[in-house]
Amino acid sequence: MIVFSMGQQTAQDTFWTIYHELDAGRRPLVGEPTDALFENVAAVLLPVSLQHYRSHLGWSRWFYGNDEFECLQVAYPDRDGHFPRAAEATAEARAAQPHLTEGNWLGRRKVP
Repeated sequence: MIVFSMGQQTAQDTFWTIYHELDAGRRPLVGEPTDALFENVAAVLLPVSLQHYRSHLGWSRWFYGNDEFECLQVAYPDRDGHFPRAAEATAEARAAQPHLTEGNWLGRRKVP
């Protein structure tokens, strides 16, 4: 898991919540909004593209010894409720959460 622009304690609490969800046998669907991670907003777990592993996942690459592991980005909305890739999102909100997927903001590839 990777998250951006979140205070250290909030990030730790978020990862702890994710751990508890997984430990209880509940795995949020990738690319679908979930209310299980935060009390007041939905979040979306997005698959991180391999092209971003080198620039963002150095310690994980070292730990696993390769790039053969899954990483999900925790995306969350701004104060107005807009996710970073939504048309209504501000440039500041987009910059705060880099786009690490191969597809659209939901992490899905666009179909022609």
